[in-house]
Parts: sequence; C-alpha cells; structure tokens
Amino acid sequence: MQLNRRHFILRATAAVAVLIVLAVQVPTASAKKLYKGEWVITITVPDSPTGNSFGTQTFTVLARKVDFPPSPLPLNKLTATAQGGTAVQGVWRQVGKNFSLTFEMPCATGATCGTVILRGRIKPKDFMKGDAIVVWDTRDDSNVARYQTVNGTFQGFQQ
Repeated sequence: MQLNRRHFILRATAAVAVLIVLAVQVPTASAKKLYKGEWVITITVPDSPTGNSFGTQTFTVLARKVDFPPSPLPLNKLTATAQGGTAVQGVWRQVGKNFSLTFEMPCATGATCGTVILRGRIKPKDFMKGDAIVVWDTRDDSNVARYQTVNGTFQGFQQ
C-alpha cells in the first residue's frame, strides 16, 4: 500500500512539473503580425500576352489593424506606396503565418490599370514571400476570370 501511494505521489509530482514547464514556455516560432511595422515588398510579374507591363516594382506597405467602418469580413486596411510616392489603399488578412493582401496598382492616365493580389507566408519574423497575381483591366473571355491575369512572385522585408 505504501509503495502504491509513493508511486502515485511521484507520478503526480512529475505531471505537475511538466505542466508548469509547458505553461511558462514562450513560443519561439510565433508568426509576425503583418500590421506591426512597415514592409518593403518587391513584386516581379512578367508582361501579359497583350503587352501590359508590370515588371518589377517595389512598394512600402503599411498595414493597419483598423476595422472602421466595421466590416462583417475579416479584412483590415493597408496603404501601399509605390517608389514614385503614389499611395493607394488596399485590404489584407492574416491567419497564423499565412496572409493575403490586395490593392489597385497606381497607373498613369490612359494606361491599363489592374489589381495586385499577394498570397504568401511570413517566415521568419521579418521576411515574407509568395505568389503575386496581377489582374489587368483587359477583357479575356478565354480566361476563367474573364480578365487577363499574370502570375509572378514577391518577397519583402520588415523595416
């Protein structure tokens, strides 16, 4: 009887010690929040079949965790500033290390405009990369989106 009670106390003490160690551990691989700080993102996209050219462009993105006016969707606002200083508004969302953001690209008067969509992952805490999609304002009935789309890549660093 004494031996069983002693084993029970040892097991209970070990279990409590393990729980205490697990409770005080700080996760080292936690995802960086997109809205903490500015990100410098370089996007590279090939030309479209009709010659719309995006090339390689760099944007400074400032994501804000603001929900005003309130939205039923899990979207937050961002400002993307092109190298030339033109700023446009967009939206973003993040789940863990994965995120997506989108904005209308700045375009000159008379030029073909489009929408930039970035889907990627933040890893480690200050680096991001992923897929870039540009949806041009050019009709293309052979495309499932009904507009010309061109796929590229992006990468970014937190400032």
